[in-house]
Amino acid sequence: MKTLLITSLLYLGIVSTIVAQKIDFSSYLAASGGTHTSTPSVVDKHGNIFVAGGTRDGLKVTNDAMQNNYNGHTLDDWAGGDAFLMKLSPNGELIYSTYIGGSGSEFYCLQIALDELGNVYVGFTTDSKDLPVSVNAYQTSIKGDNDHYIIKFSNDCKYIASTYLGGSGSDHWTRLEIHKNNLYLFGKTKSQDYPTTKRALQKEYDNSSPPDSNNRYIVGDITITALSLNLDQILYSTYLGGNSMDFIRSCSFGLDGELILAGQTYSENFPTTINAYQKSMSGKQDGFLTILNQKLSKIEYSTFIGGDSTDVVNYIFVEDADNIILAGETKSPNFPITSDAISKQHNGGNADGFITRFNLKSNKPVYSTFLGGSKNDQLRYIAKTEKQQYVLVGTSASKDFPVTKDALDPTIDAGLDLVVLILDKTLKTIEYSTFGGGSKQRIMDPIINYIEGGKLIISSMCVTPDFPATFKNTEPDKSWTNCIWKYDLNNK
Repeated sequence: MKTLLITSLLYLGIVSTIVAQKIDFSSYLAASGGTHTSTPSVVDKHGNIFVAGGTRDGLKVTNDAMQNNYNGHTLDDWAGGDAFLMKLSPNGELIYSTYIGGSGSEFYCLQIALDELGNVYVGFTTDSKDLPVSVNAYQTSIKGDNDHYIIKFSNDCKYIASTYLGGSGSDHWTRLEIHKNNLYLFGKTKSQDYPTTKRALQKEYDNSSPPDSNNRYIVGDITITALSLNLDQILYSTYLGGNSMDFIRSCSFGLDGELILAGQTYSENFPTTINAYQKSMSGKQDGFLTILNQKLSKIEYSTFIGGDSTDVVNYIFVEDADNIILAGETKSPNFPITSDAISKQHNGGNADGFITRFNLKSNKPVYSTFLGGSKNDQLRYIAKTEKQQYVLVGTSASKDFPVTKDALDPTIDAGLDLVVLILDKTLKTIEYSTFGGGSKQRIMDPIINYIEGGKLIISSMCVTPDFPATFKNTEPDKSWTNCIWKYDLNNK
């Protein structure tokens, strides 16, 4: 099996049972105080790990750091603080560490990506007016309450370029992807003047009544922007959405460069195509599957996916030109399930996970199943192994979540545990399933990358008094601390 890289936002305790497996290394990274951000990571072709996150003062920086000192405010604000970037060796040794921040807050959803040359891109939401920008930056100053900010480093962590991006309202990150020398930024916005291009699919903001119009963190329409890798030019940019809140949770690319998007929407008028599998919203919040052309000027296919309650598509995996696998969570007992499902009935609780193989030619799910127990369950990630198996990763609070007899951790201890499953190529048989947590932890929003080597690398926000660090890059904070660890998935 290849390596699996998992990035998740969680309260830790998770490692207490993972110790029984095989930890290659584990470490505290940064003392984040009260900040509440993601801690994404990526791995380059040499196995080096790049990880970003949010931090308060006290970060261990290297001598060659771009920014040696903490610049952020000192308010007790869950969204406050500076961002950071670290580079670790395959063994977890610290190679590079720097603050990235201005006098305000670098917060919310941090993102990280690598291009084909190994250059590193870090993106986050900011309200700082004094972040560094390059001479030819697309946008040299902040325009709204908070904007996107993107910064580019070489593989050896030398600063290359940076820019703001946004309108006069609030703009927030959801995803950052690189495809064919374009940097794709996916966000959500309240800005009615977010930059769009001439032939954009949707040039105007269409969110007339967001659920909480006074909260800058709750924003309406989706934004999709293709930016040059030099961060100096917008190639394509569009809004996407309806008259309420819309979110992109996952993105992939087709053979012709088309964008395949999935997420959730509250908008009854979210755009669908004539041939949509489900043309209208069934519940108060449905999932969606949408395909746009490369120039962001046309919807090639779009459909709702859901039942009569709340449904979210968290991740998509493109099998081939015709089949897309969706993973997510649903509260809907009538979510579309096929007769050969592993579990045909919703198991109750707040939500069940689901996995669906959607065929574009037949325009319907050709396989779909619930996966969960009696409490709260979500599926967050899909990867395909060399043996044509599928690895699923998610979270569960259910003591009766389906695990196999050979599970490394067959029981949930408390809170919300990580779950790892291996399904056969048909998705109809669970070949392996285990919990991956310990006591008093919560796990939210695992962001996962699949790499070679048969290892799990997890970077996260954590709160735990007994994280078994093999070495420390910082002392743990009494509340939030950024952590990373690596263990052997094959040792099951």
